[in-house]
Amino acid sequence: MIRWRKHMAMMAGAFLCSFLAMGQEDVVSSEEMLVEQQNINFQTFFFESLQQKSIGNYDKAVYALEACNNIDKNNVAVLFELSKNYALLIKYTEAEYYILKGLEQDPDNLYMLRHLKEIKTKQNDYLGAIKIQNKIISLKPDEESDLVILYIKAGEIESATELLKKLDDNNKLPKGLRSLKESLVQDVNGPIEQSAEPVYEEVPKRKVDILKDDFNLKKDYSSLKLLLDSQYKSKQYVELLKDSEEGLSLFPAQPYLYLMNGRALNRLRKYKEAKLSLEEGLDYIIDDNSLKADIFEEISLSLKAMGDNKKASEYYNKAADLRAN
Repeated sequence: MIRWRKHMAMMAGAFLCSFLAMGQEDVVSSEEMLVEQQNINFQTFFFESLQQKSIGNYDKAVYALEACNNIDKNNVAVLFELSKNYALLIKYTEAEYYILKGLEQDPDNLYMLRHLKEIKTKQNDYLGAIKIQNKIISLKPDEESDLVILYIKAGEIESATELLKKLDDNNKLPKGLRSLKESLVQDVNGPIEQSAEPVYEEVPKRKVDILKDDFNLKKDYSSLKLLLDSQYKSKQYVELLKDSEEGLSLFPAQPYLYLMNGRALNRLRKYKEAKLSLEEGLDYIIDDNSLKADIFEEISLSLKAMGDNKKASEYYNKAADLRAN
């Protein structure tokens, strides 16, 4: 009898351990399924935001990004995209809030710092923009010349003059600033004299038809690039497709043309053709991470539209990694 009771106790113990183990496995399995579902939801909302942004629906893009933010509040890519969309909606307070939260996570991110500088500039906070630009220069000294215009907008003409002279002495003065230097700086027997504050006239933007005429006349890459940029910004996707295809026949080794061709195809919902064109463009990139990131992001949109969320996410992450370096 005693043996039988011991045997039953051992059986009960084994059953209980087995039951508890099964229960723990069920809990782990449920948690894993929840995490996986959250990841799927995140990717779905994120790529929806990119698609909405690409066609100018910034409100809808923000809505999708807010859903992402509820899933992962510290995701730098989401915070950056929220800021960019709010800026496009001319809601600079919200744009600045989200970019500052992004910079808390990644304080040396040049793309986010440049974006914050633009937000400050659009709010006429030129002193704030100068502060951010100095941070950028500490990370990338080649961008020191960008301070010149900010100094002028802030009314710090003397600082602008000194910087122009410094850049010129070090052979780092960009061509676009040479005429400005001549109007600000007078070099008489060595000393620098500040001239009366000049009047600056903003050069009006050329219309697409003027750029088109210019390209038809010259048939060069420079005029073509200006034309395609203008067509893309003004959402003339049919013309963009046509002219980028002509450009590829003239300059088949220019990766930027493949990017613009892919953008046009994506906007016209020809996703498979877009992906093929963009992938071909990658073969011609030698040392331009920014352009490569743009192409990766555009391929990501093609894949998302074709239903391949996993690969779409991989390409977007590749783009984000390139922009972070």
